[in-house]
Formats: sequence, structure tokens, C-alpha cells
Amino acid sequence: MSERATAPPRKIRPPHPTTTLVRRHPVAAFLVLVFAVTGLLAVLPLPELMYGALENILGAAVPAFVVTAIVGGRAGLRDLVSRSLRWRVPLRWYAVSLLALPTALLLLAPALYGTDPLEALTENWPLLFTSFLPTLAFMVVFNNVAEESAWTGFLFARLQERHTPLRAALVASIPFCLWHMLSFIHDTGSLLTGAAVTAYLLLPLVATRVVIGWLYNASGASVLIGGLFHAMHNATVNPTGLAVAVLDLPQGEVLFLTGVLVLLAGVVVAVVTHGRLGLRGDRRPQIAAPSSRPSS
Repeated sequence: MSERATAPPRKIRPPHPTTTLVRRHPVAAFLVLVFAVTGLLAVLPLPELMYGALENILGAAVPAFVVTAIVGGRAGLRDLVSRSLRWRVPLRWYAVSLLALPTALLLLAPALYGTDPLEALTENWPLLFTSFLPTLAFMVVFNNVAEESAWTGFLFARLQERHTPLRAALVASIPFCLWHMLSFIHDTGSLLTGAAVTAYLLLPLVATRVVIGWLYNASGASVLIGGLFHAMHNATVNPTGLAVAVLDLPQGEVLFLTGVLVLLAGVVVAVVTHGRLGLRGDRRPQIAAPSSRPSS
């Protein structure tokens, strides 16, 4: 009787050395990609509006998703997409992310500028719909949700698995500030000016990581909520946004005022939550585990 032919065992190829390196050091791989892509974009003569969108999508979100795909496979990608677009959260978090900053500014402006901002609001209210809200929509769709999928959904979430939430936010703020310096250099055309702007906004940038880390944790790992807060901030200080176009406030002073407000919010959040930034007990929002399946 003839023996039944058996198929030879399938050879399993070991992962490529680069893949292995990325899986061992996902945060470092993410940062290398971020600064490589953003650095290339920064030297290109791109219009500011286009550069901002490409910086956030290609320079931040794409590296986050590429590294996530290598480390976590399809499950990791689904997890990051789910957290980035998580919209089923209590309504209070939408209110905090979208209304807290403009409300504080509307209350503070009359104390600093008298009735002029309120009179400007009465005269310029159509700009709320023709200028401010389109600016906000653009920031949400093309800029800040993509940005936060990288800096919060990827970087902060991974750092938080090894550090306390406050320390994770502070560590994440270091590359976050350096990354923004590339944008300031591109916009100003000067290394020294870009560095000076970064130094001027350093504390608000750090506080942003704390506030958005809190929003992310407290809302149940919703990157979207943090992205909405970031978009509202940018749409408020933008020349076509709420403070400048509608309230007719000087942009330089608005940048200072909103920076102070965000800084105060970051300090309050850190103190009130005892550095936990919205976490309860030892429970941390989980991200997909690294993929162990070898390449075939």
C-alpha cells in the first residue's frame, strides 16, 4: 500500500529586522517617523493652511497608524480608530471641550476691554456662521482630531501604561513642543523666531497635554473629545475665529490670554485629580497588545 503524500511544512519567515525593532521600541519609531516627515514638510514652500493639514495628517496621524499596524496588526488599527472616533460619551464632555474656553474668554474679555468686545459681537454675529464655525469645522476635520490621534491616542496612551498619567502627559509634551517648533519655523521662516515662539508658548503647550490627557481619560478614552477641545482653542485664536474676527480682539493678546487660561486649567486639573488626570483607581484605558504573529 502506497504511503499518502504529505505536504512539506510551511516555512515561516522571521520578521524583518526593522519590524522587530519597531515592535520593541514603538514610541521611538513613532517619533522618528514624525520628525522625519514633518521636517521634510517644513522645508517645502507650502501655504500655511495646507502645511497645517499635512503636518497633522501626514506628519502625526500617519506615523501613529503605521507603527500601530506594525505593532498591533489589524486589532491595533481597529483599536486606535475606535478611540480616535469614539463619540458615544456623556454630553458633559462635549460641553467641556467645546464651550469651556470660549465661555471663559467671553467672561474675561469685558473685564479687560470694557464693552467693546460685546459691541463687536453684536455687530459681527453673522461671522459666527460665515467665519468662526467654518474655521472650527476645518480644524476638526483636517487638523486636530488627526493630531490628537497621534499625540494622545498613540503616544500619551502608551506612556500612560508605564507612568502615572501626569508624568505621561509631561513626557509627551517634550516632543510635542519640539514638533510645534517645526511648524513655527515654517510659518515664520526663521529658526530663531520659531524657537522664540515655542519658548513663549511653552507652558501653554505643556498644559495642553495635561488638559487633553484628562479629557481623554475622563471621557472613556475618547481622542475625539480631546481633539474637539484642541480644535476649539485653535479656532478661537485664529484670525478668522471667535476672538479676532468676531470679538475684534488683538490676536497677540488673545494668544496670551488663552495661553494663561489653558495653563490655569492644566494646573487645576493636575491638582484636583492628584495627577491621575481622570483615571479611577489603577484602571487605565487599554490599547491593543503587540502582535506576535510572524510574517509568512
